Amino acid sequence: MLALGDIAAARLFYERAATLGSARAATSLGKTYDPAFLASIQAAGVTPNRELAAQWYRKAVALGDQDAGRWLEKLLPGR
Repeated sequence: MLALGDIAAARLFYERAATLGSARAATSLGKTYDPAFLASIQAAGVTPNRELAAQWYRKAVALGDQDAGRWLEKLLPGR
């Protein structure tokens, strides 16, 4: 869904998978709220949300995704 530009549908898919324990889905969900990621894919009409991105990245880290830690550091440097 993300590749098709349907951020809302991608969020639903990732949230379901993350809730079931998928670390990669939690990271991907965080990206759908991350201003830098959204800008990189030129997402139009989607409002970024740093706090939600950080929450999902933290959940992904807790679930074992090391990539999420790097995304979190980019999102909130020095924290």
